[in-house]
Amino acid sequence: MSGNDRDCYMLVYNIGKKKNFGDILRSAAAFGVKEVFVVGAKKLSLFGNQGTQRYCSFTHFESLEEAKAELKKRGITLVGIEITDSAVSVQQHPFTGPTCFMAGNEGSGMNQQQLDACDSFVFIPQYSGATASLNVATATGIVFHHFALWADKPEQERQGYKFVMDQPPSYHLNPTEDILKEAERKREERRQKREAESITN
Repeated sequence: MSGNDRDCYMLVYNIGKKKNFGDILRSAAAFGVKEVFVVGAKKLSLFGNQGTQRYCSFTHFESLEEAKAELKKRGITLVGIEITDSAVSVQQHPFTGPTCFMAGNEGSGMNQQQLDACDSFVFIPQYSGATASLNVATATGIVFHHFALWADKPEQERQGYKFVMDQPPSYHLNPTEDILKEAERKREERRQKREAESITN
């Protein structure tokens, strides 16, 4: 199994609470999520992420359909984190290759559009009836951890009471391919905006 076959992704859509996104991003960075796909929101609240956004690559889409098409083109399976009749326990590690996870809204869960977009579903077993479901940020963190175990990702070195932190990717010092791609996308957006403004003026 190659590195690409073990890549993990996250699709963010229909998550309402700002703190939840920051917490999800922190877990994504800790468990080696390669890329975060964001549908709709141009500007994201990063509250609670503790600076981990510097280690994540973001790709934005106007619609869930566009995001799904990109995943299909790349051969990435979209797995919903939801308690459906067909959902498989995440403890069984039912993964087969590059996988993108999507969670539902904090209160209402996944909408029908999200359910229809997913290729399969996983759920997290609970061991009491004290709550009907987990917080969305907690749930995604548990699923990321299970995927990292299945993918046999190397554990990060520890020092004292913390894990050793890597140097964050930088456009100026050590840009990754994803950083360069995002920079090119932003340049193209600015160019199109300038052209549109020159036409209207």
